[in-house]
Amino acid sequence: MSGPKVKRKFEADLNRVKDAIVAASEHYNIWYIYKNKDDRPKYVKVMNRYLGFFRPSISAQFTAILLTLSKILDKNTKNNRISMYSLLESAEKHKLIEPAKLQKIKDDLNGKDEMFRKLQVLRNNQFAHMGNLDSKKAFKIAGISPNDLKKLINSSIDILRSIYYAYDRGDFAFDYHSKKDTYSLLNDLQESKANC
Repeated sequence: MSGPKVKRKFEADLNRVKDAIVAASEHYNIWYIYKNKDDRPKYVKVMNRYLGFFRPSISAQFTAILLTLSKILDKNTKNNRISMYSLLESAEKHKLIEPAKLQKIKDDLNGKDEMFRKLQVLRNNQFAHMGNLDSKKAFKIAGISPNDLKKLINSSIDILRSIYYAYDRGDFAFDYHSKKDTYSLLNDLQESKANC
């Protein structure tokens, strides 16, 4: 049985991973609104009017998605406390999760290996070109789509929820507002232009 100190450390790491996954989801929601074929035409004029903000914001959101997901899903757990693999290693070492449940979670996580490799190609091409590679080209090179990124985020959330539940039958709230607030911001900017 693990002592309170081990459990506190595990819970702190669990929360770090949760915060990282939430951040990846929030960044994705913002980036997707800026880039998807339905929203972009509606907001392109206002984004062009504030190009000094939106151009770096689009790039920053995309970079944040790639870096955060890469950290969460990296199998190299040395000095990486924001990895689901490091969480599972700790849970196994300290017997914090029943072995059968732990194995099921590991299998689910290992099932994302191919998508993680594609994510790494996307990330590496983005940084090799210093963020100047058109995202469509970067996605094509990696063999991944924006929808695949969202699926990877959602499956990461599901796996983390499995870890929470297997550890203490708990869950975490996932009610954040980046999508709603981004739409509100863009709509407010459009209205302010219309009222001028």
